[in-house]
Amino acid sequence: MKDKTDTEEKLINAAEKLFAEKGYSETSIDDICEEVNVTHGLFYYYFDSKEDIVEAITERLMEEITETLEDITNDPMLGAQEKFTKLWMQSLQEKKERTYLTSVLMGDSPSSRFVTQLYHEAVEAMVPYLKEIVEQGVEEGSFEADYPEQKMRFWIHGRIHLIDKISFDEDIDKIFEDIKAEAHIVECLLGAKESFLTSFYDEHEEYLKEFLKEAKEDE
Repeated sequence: MKDKTDTEEKLINAAEKLFAEKGYSETSIDDICEEVNVTHGLFYYYFDSKEDIVEAITERLMEEITETLEDITNDPMLGAQEKFTKLWMQSLQEKKERTYLTSVLMGDSPSSRFVTQLYHEAVEAMVPYLKEIVEQGVEEGSFEADYPEQKMRFWIHGRIHLIDKISFDEDIDKIFEDIKAEAHIVECLLGAKESFLTSFYDEHEEYLKEFLKEAKEDE
């Protein structure tokens, strides 16, 4: 991603702050310009639309996810199951802080298609780290998994498909059931000796459902 100017960064930061506070649909370009105290002309110098800012936020998020994944993968103090659980927790926290992105992703707009495309591109950057964690788990005896690279790639593509197909007209309990099933599928792919991911969902069920509710309200 190219380096951003100071003004461009301020616009992106302001937009993300307002999206988090008011929701994507309730935030206008006027709001963003007022937050940064710039003219509409300056806004349109950097961005063609509000959706362009969503794309910039998503690009930055993908960079943050990759950096986090690298840090967790290279942590010598964590076992493989701990690394997967930490990734799950980090993912949940990022989603909680950016609820509006979930509702944008569920939509049928240029931004939603861009975000989905970017997720697909991020797969290739993430898979090597995930493969390394799986291989660590095999060495530790907590996983039994052949073809770790292929399995992780299939899983991430499946996760994108799941997110893309979830209807926010569905009941929160049904959505939660789908994403918990995803955790069970990952455990099966890993040949995990214990249900450490589904246990994580059980432990954080109330928190996760609250996140889903907020995302649904921001649709």
